[in-house]
Amino acid sequence: MTYITARNEGIFNFKSKTLKTKFLILFFLTILLHNSYSQEYDPYTYQDIDEKKVLSDKVFFGGGLGLQFGTFTLIKLTPEIGFRPVEILETGIGAYYMYSKNFVYHISSHVYGGSGFARLYVFQNFFLKGEYELLNVDEIDYTTGYYSGRRIFVPGLLGGIGYRQQVGKRSAFLTTVLYNFTMTENTPYYNPVFKVSFIF
Repeated sequence: MTYITARNEGIFNFKSKTLKTKFLILFFLTILLHNSYSQEYDPYTYQDIDEKKVLSDKVFFGGGLGLQFGTFTLIKLTPEIGFRPVEILETGIGAYYMYSKNFVYHISSHVYGGSGFARLYVFQNFFLKGEYELLNVDEIDYTTGYYSGRRIFVPGLLGGIGYRQQVGKRSAFLTTVLYNFTMTENTPYYNPVFKVSFIF
């Protein structure tokens, strides 16, 4: 009886160095495993919260495409490349090309240029957008209603709101409504400006 009692005390008595060591190892392993599986999963981005992003994860590409055919034909390309320094901010630059032709008046035009933009996400997938563009266009002579034969640069300062529809881990559709605060007679579009683009 004395032997059994002494053996049981050896198993459950915390004065045993072996038991202390095993208990401490088990305790720390439990904490480490708990921390490794808790608060790492973000249900909105489908990424680990503690995952450190490399530079390539912060770079994105995208743009928009516009097509219209008929009496008035329009082809528009707006590729862009951007950088995401933090989750709620996207900045970048874009190119702009538009070809239009009016088959009634037999007038065609090429518009090209570039822009810089920033998108700030203020509530989940809703964002504010600011954009500055500089477009090269055919100057219109409003006394005759035709192009003057000269090309000029037309600046544009735009601002508005938009919504991001996530379709994958890195890809999304963006719908944006903008207003050009520096609209002129030679600006090749009218207010408001609706844009649908795709980023990945």
